[in-house]
Amino acid sequence: MTQSPRKRRSAGRTKLHDVAALAGVSAMTVSRYFNSRETVGLDLQKRIASAIEKTGYVRNVFAGSLASARGKSIGMVIPHISGGVYAETVQGVSDTLRANNYQLLLATSNYSMEEEEAAVRAFLGWAPAAIVLTNSSKHSRKTLEMLATAGVPIVHTWSDKPKAKQINVGFSNINVGRDCVTYLHSRGYRRIVFVHPTFKEDLGANDRAKGYTATMEEYGLTPAEFRSPLTTPLDAGRDAFETLTRGRHPADAIIFANDNLAAGALLYGAHKGIPIPGTCAVMGFGDLSISDKLLPSLTTVRPPRYEIGRIAALRILESLHAVENELVDRVQFNNDLPYEIVERESA
Repeated sequence: MTQSPRKRRSAGRTKLHDVAALAGVSAMTVSRYFNSRETVGLDLQKRIASAIEKTGYVRNVFAGSLASARGKSIGMVIPHISGGVYAETVQGVSDTLRANNYQLLLATSNYSMEEEEAAVRAFLGWAPAAIVLTNSSKHSRKTLEMLATAGVPIVHTWSDKPKAKQINVGFSNINVGRDCVTYLHSRGYRRIVFVHPTFKEDLGANDRAKGYTATMEEYGLTPAEFRSPLTTPLDAGRDAFETLTRGRHPADAIIFANDNLAAGALLYGAHKGIPIPGTCAVMGFGDLSISDKLLPSLTTVRPPRYEIGRIAALRILESLHAVENELVDRVQFNNDLPYEIVERESA
């Protein structure tokens, strides 16, 4: 699939004159609304605010002295900084962009569509060269409108969108869920439970759960999912392991949505002297730096963290090159990268 280049950076983007026309005022009045609002009557303020809302206009803070300049920064939104799973992706983007004289700006969404919208709006105000979104397949209406009229390359990472109209770099979380069940099933486990993360809005984990459920049913097994009420990952992992290994029909294998949860289970097992995988196998996702140092070492899924960032940055650079040179370059929209199951002692 190809990305058609834009001849001008601002093509398709709502302009101040569009807001002025809709509000029935001059562009000068709209400028005063932003720069010295107290000089604009309340009635005009309401009309201008309504026009901004309807057009999805985002003010370019470089307007004026730098109005014709393309920013040398890239805005990137990640779900969170804690946990470390996205750190290598950020590094991959930063390393590749820095080598080409671009700088990375970073914001977090906390898996909130509203916070993502605020971050995108803020980035667009600084005239970025591109925007990168992470692990977010659902967006607010305003975010979609802003992205559609941004006039810059938009890259989605850590997701799988084969029919996307914007650049996508990632992998199929549904397939990850499927492969985890297949791996455990091949080793004789049958009572396999999927444990969700503390964030209900973690759409990647939700997709892995879908793959898990479908594959369990294909094997004629009963799927079971669990979410701890505890909010700290290590505590939630301990709670999940303690709960799921009790009762008449305890789990004989647990797929945790991330390595932090799985670490909580392994630490609890070590503290209580519970043999793992003898009592219950444990499998994670992420392959964090601690995963091979736990006792027992954690069997997990290693996503292409750094490569996702590197490829995302390369696709941005290719897109900008196509625009700047008015060339019909082929930019690969769907970038499906491989992941791997790392076999260790816990499963």
